[in-house]
Amino acid sequence: MPLLLPQTYDEAFVALIERLRMKYPAELFLLEGIHETQLDINHMSREYFSSANRKGAATADHSIDPNANVSGRDVITFNYEVPKPIMKLNSLFNLWNSVRKADSIEAADAVIEAELTGRIYINDSWDIGRPYCFNYSTLDIALGGLKMGGRLDIMPPKSLSTLLHQIEQFTVYAANSTLGATGLADMLLVISRYVDMILDGSKDSRAYYDHHVCVGTNKKEAWVFIRESLIHLIYTLNWEFRGNQSPFTNVSLYDRPFLEKLLPAYVINGAAPKLETVQAVQEMFLDCFNEVLSRDPATFPVVTACFSLDHNEEKGKHIADPDFLRMVAKKNLKYGFINFYIGETSTLSSCCRLRSNINDLGYANSFGAGSTKIGSLGVCTLNLPALAREANADTADKNRGAALKSMCEILVQATSLVATINHAKREFIKDRIERDSLPLYSLGFMDLNHQYSTCGFTGLYEALNILGYDILEHEGLAAAKRILTTINAVNDLQTSLLGTPHNMEQVPGESSAVKLAKKDSILGLNPEGYPLYSNQFIPLWEEGVDLLDRIRIQGELDSFCTGGAICHLNVGERIEKAETMEALVLHAAACGVVYFAVNYAINKCANGHMTVGKDDTKCPMCGAEVTDTFTRVVGFLTNTKHWNSTRREHDWPMRKFYNKAG
Repeated sequence: MPLLLPQTYDEAFVALIERLRMKYPAELFLLEGIHETQLDINHMSREYFSSANRKGAATADHSIDPNANVSGRDVITFNYEVPKPIMKLNSLFNLWNSVRKADSIEAADAVIEAELTGRIYINDSWDIGRPYCFNYSTLDIALGGLKMGGRLDIMPPKSLSTLLHQIEQFTVYAANSTLGATGLADMLLVISRYVDMILDGSKDSRAYYDHHVCVGTNKKEAWVFIRESLIHLIYTLNWEFRGNQSPFTNVSLYDRPFLEKLLPAYVINGAAPKLETVQAVQEMFLDCFNEVLSRDPATFPVVTACFSLDHNEEKGKHIADPDFLRMVAKKNLKYGFINFYIGETSTLSSCCRLRSNINDLGYANSFGAGSTKIGSLGVCTLNLPALAREANADTADKNRGAALKSMCEILVQATSLVATINHAKREFIKDRIERDSLPLYSLGFMDLNHQYSTCGFTGLYEALNILGYDILEHEGLAAAKRILTTINAVNDLQTSLLGTPHNMEQVPGESSAVKLAKKDSILGLNPEGYPLYSNQFIPLWEEGVDLLDRIRIQGELDSFCTGGAICHLNVGERIEKAETMEALVLHAAACGVVYFAVNYAINKCANGHMTVGKDDTKCPMCGAEVTDTFTRVVGFLTNTKHWNSTRREHDWPMRKFYNKAG
């Protein structure tokens, strides 16, 4: 017998949900995570711990908000996952109520229906009361310590060890206070200043080993200590302390022009880090990451190497620091774990896609790459294939030019709806800040004014096909630019009207790309039968597309994505020569690509060897069975076993990995 558990939602919201239940199939509510069986905690508990789900099932298959970064299926994950449906329903109510107050009940109802039917996708909608991602400045920690409003007031760190402990402690708190990435883009710059103090060996700045052996008198010994400290940091950042997942952290490395611009601001104990020290620490960090990866599949931090561009009449745009390029290319050969960001020295990358201009607000993406103290407050994604089908339906003659025109008209309305949703979330979070429920803002670690309202998009490739275009052809590329230009124009207008920053990104779409295709199928709006939509300009499984095609199209469209995009260059075998890796980066830069990664399939065998090779079943080192395969699901390295079932069955087996480029 059901136990009545009364809720105090507004009658108008309850009536809306009931109307939608009568109007749409129950499967939509299951995908949304607010079906009556999911809201029944006892039912969810039985399902979670059922014998059928004990082994071989990824947490992503059972979560209403799937995440390949979650590996365990124990009580910790249970306590995090099972309440999500109730949180989701409550969050949707809060969003509905915020939109109603700011606009109208009709607008609020339209938001909920658009989310349910998959016209749009509100990222992390199970908790609209937390911000999405932010790139913090570890300089704040170095100068101010961890002053946490009286709950925890730790003085500024005096040694490298203390600095790293405070960064780790802060990461735990920040990761649990937000939904997405915890950016630590400037971490190595700050660390380098403490390394300078160690190497200086002055009485006031000496650091010590655990055994109280003084470091500073022996520089070789000091560098051993620094290396061990960095390895310890990498392992700590991969520890699962956010609902059985590692916090999504990011760190950036910079070439000489970037460093020359950044370093003067990083004055700690009366001096900025020395350029040569930063360069040495950055190189050592990459060595440490390779060492960790040789033993364990470390996921975080996502590592982004930032390359600045020079301009001259003879060379045009070219990489400004070839020495940095050679170093990074060499370190990336073994496991391909480095993401490449190519831009102006006024622009930084801090998440795994987000970028920002440091001369105004800045660059930021959802993978945690970007300038310091910048981020995204929330992301709401446009289902471009659904909007394209709507445009086709509006043009009975199916003329692709007319359909594209209709698509752009529909996009104006849909992007405005996204802005309404994101602004409602901003107002809701502003209220929580005023109530001191989000202390990172009042403590100065975060700034609401430096967070974008992000309009995401997914499935551009499929949308163009539905409209009758091929992105590889001139007309298709022009149509893609028109679509992206339309979204940007609406965002610019909303920035002006609302006085808050808006940007656009090609979202990672780890779960949204799957859910939206499924919702369209349930509604009979996916006649093409797409199991998921692409989060790349060209799907990773598309036949007849080579690396040069991917780079060309990415270069043409990257600049439109003000909030970033990532290009995966999947290579089936390890690239052996640094010159080949360099050539890829140089070619990408020449073509206008902003953010990309050379992506391997990394295998772990029963004896623990980490090797590279798509579809390898035996270890080339010892012949043992390959037990696990790791690759980027979107912007971060993860075990393919932890992907949701659609990505495991349709995405991974079909991904094209090219022979090594030279």
